[in-house]
Amino acid sequence: MNEWEKIRSEIDKIDESLVRLLNKRAKNGQKIAELKSKIGSPVFLPARENEILKKVSGLNRGPLSGKALQNVFREIFSATRSVEQAIRVSCLGPEGTFSHLASRRIFGESCEYLLEPGIDTVFHSVEKGSAHFGVVPLENTIEGTVGITHDMLMESDVRIYGELYFDIHQNLLSKAKDLTKITTLYTHPMPLAQSRSWVARNLPGVKIIDTSSTSEAARLAAGSKDSAAIGAAEAAKIYGLNVLGKKIEDTKGNQTRFFVISLDKSPRSGNDKTSVICAISDAVGALNNILRPFSTKGLNLSKIQSRPKRNAEWEYVFYIDFDGHEDDPDVKSVLKKIEKQAVFLKTLGSYPNARV
Repeated sequence: MNEWEKIRSEIDKIDESLVRLLNKRAKNGQKIAELKSKIGSPVFLPARENEILKKVSGLNRGPLSGKALQNVFREIFSATRSVEQAIRVSCLGPEGTFSHLASRRIFGESCEYLLEPGIDTVFHSVEKGSAHFGVVPLENTIEGTVGITHDMLMESDVRIYGELYFDIHQNLLSKAKDLTKITTLYTHPMPLAQSRSWVARNLPGVKIIDTSSTSEAARLAAGSKDSAAIGAAEAAKIYGLNVLGKKIEDTKGNQTRFFVISLDKSPRSGNDKTSVICAISDAVGALNNILRPFSTKGLNLSKIQSRPKRNAEWEYVFYIDFDGHEDDPDVKSVLKKIEKQAVFLKTLGSYPNARV
């Protein structure tokens, strides 16, 4: 046996061990699922998975990168969950949208994806029980908030279950091989806003047509050699397009914050955020009265934003994110005080903090 064959034989033995160990892990996962069922614990626990990813990264000595190893373990989580329960996840489609890619980052490949035509239908699919979870964009570091998501959070019965900060890179996709051949640009308004300067410099005078998603733009661009789309590099592979421009966003550090939504309540992880919506009276000091209890209890506010209330002229609601879980005694105390001061208060959910 030569050196080549010896190494391959060693790899084969390792693969055999991996298969045995992965199935042993899955069987233990099934036992855990039975215990979860008895106490009413959900199958998907992002805090536990994040804990394992941190531990694995700490154990890693290479040559695999930490990111590569984490990707492998995310798929192990996904495969293990699939033997515990067949999970359905709803997100904005078609295949290859950033919402779809973010969903795959969270849930992996071993689940069923329901690709919806709009963000509102993602909420509806979770409300009706067609999907166990939904993934929706909340805000972007360049373009700010996604209004429809905020509005649906206020109106819907779903709860925020988790969050993800997802790096966004816009690319120019086309059947063409030369920018000068492009006469039409299909794009969702958000990626266009994120790369407007690049488009102005490189595609002056191009006809711009709005689409419902980046993947829909790619699908339409695939139908003509003089058309292009702005979207994820993965969409180019799906729809058979060339990448004529890479990372064309105007500002570095482009990230979108996504929420995982569910009818279930996310259990305490020890490092949580809580999101609420409230409306206050139009009076001097009203907002100060709402915020003071957070300071008194030492709860850090990570976000406060006003937004017009739908179907009400010049009335506003406030979206507030703060540290802590709604089941924590201090958080309960603060929410009770706010409820007395506010015209309206709704707790959107508590969930593991993804920034730590």
